[in-house]
Amino acid sequence: MAKLPLEGIRVLDLTRAVAGTTGTLFWPFLGAELIKVEAIQRPDMPTREMQFAENDPGDQPWNRGGYFHRLNMGKMGITLDLVNPKAAEIFKRLVAVSDVVAENYSPRAMKNFGLDYPVLSAINPGIIMVSMSGFGATGPRKDWVAYAGVMESAGLTSITGYPDGMPMASAVAHGDWSTGAAGAAALLTALYYREKSGKGQHIDVSGREAIVSFLGEKVLEYTMNGRVPTRQANRHAWKAPHGCYPCQGDDSWVTIVVSNDEEWNAFCKAIGGPAWTKDEKFADGLSRWKNQEELNRLIGGWTCQRDHNEAAKILLEASVPAAPVADPKEVMMDPHLRERNFYEIIDQPVVGTRVFPKQLPAHYSVTGVAKLRPAPLLGQHNHEVLGGILGMSEAEIRQLEEEPVLGTEPIRTVRAKPSPMPLDAMKAGGVQVDDDYLEQLGRFHGVKMGPHD
Repeated sequence: MAKLPLEGIRVLDLTRAVAGTTGTLFWPFLGAELIKVEAIQRPDMPTREMQFAENDPGDQPWNRGGYFHRLNMGKMGITLDLVNPKAAEIFKRLVAVSDVVAENYSPRAMKNFGLDYPVLSAINPGIIMVSMSGFGATGPRKDWVAYAGVMESAGLTSITGYPDGMPMASAVAHGDWSTGAAGAAALLTALYYREKSGKGQHIDVSGREAIVSFLGEKVLEYTMNGRVPTRQANRHAWKAPHGCYPCQGDDSWVTIVVSNDEEWNAFCKAIGGPAWTKDEKFADGLSRWKNQEELNRLIGGWTCQRDHNEAAKILLEASVPAAPVADPKEVMMDPHLRERNFYEIIDQPVVGTRVFPKQLPAHYSVTGVAKLRPAPLLGQHNHEVLGGILGMSEAEIRQLEEEPVLGTEPIRTVRAKPSPMPLDAMKAGGVQVDDDYLEQLGRFHGVKMGPHD
């Protein structure tokens, strides 16, 4: 097997929550050594306490958050309170032997730590610093803090939803993922530049700018035509039929997209050529687009008589673009994805054996990707990193634990221990709960899922 693309690259990962962490999560797959830096005074919340395994916080809730495990696979974890001068000095020593520092604090934070780019580049001229904030490091709003919804409001939220309804945020923190993807891509170009020049640099990523850059034709609609796009639900600017159509069962749907007359004719034949398909109102693309409300109702009359997988199969066999709308359970039990090795089976000390979607959805024909370790327990690799990389003695490390500059359990001064939503309350609230989901997943993936005996 060839050398992994980022093998030999060491990253000090200060990212928290989702936005920055979605950028750094790609790099371990490519062979980079990721050292996640937290503080026992300020661990990576709330992701360490989101989606507890079996909805049970246990006696180590900070190590049972499923969201944290998903975002931090493949990383080592240490704890350093960067407010403490001793911890800041240790961090500087790590910077001297590292390649990248990634963070998603507000721009003032690293300067307040005394660890902004001018300081780090003086220690290591080749260091690359990737900063991912909501508004960027310059401009009148640079000190504004942001979460995904704030970043999405830079254009995305205004066009998401129904024409007669209110703006809607995405259900998957698209603002965070766009920010992380921009940071990940920017780092690769900076590493290439350093390979050619020997020089590091500071990368300043704005989450709101990342969102705008992904809006594409919606922005061009105004810059080229002077029209402000509005919410269009599932309608397309010119394709019809285009959308999700109801199928048999509760909340069951199929997605159908017809782009041209050839696909329309194939669609009509696939559904048996009912009389309404020959109506002049649907004779060409423009006519179908103008009459899509009626068209969608008629198509729904066909789809609702079939299972979503059956409807998709009929159309796909006729070369009509379609797919069943898969819920998360169906995705995790998808034989096509299993065949493509999309899933990661991780054995983690506190939560046991679990299945995760692979965070880097790419297959490399030459290099492949790394087999990842589970996400770190809080401070799990303090001794390995500080002793093994910096050569600190066990006595020095124990002294830092006593102060406490580092440790393995959070010191809670403000945040109270959260209470998970009881399973019976989730069921009463209409949330579908599979009591035997671990057995189902394990049987499908061929492993025993769940905590260790």
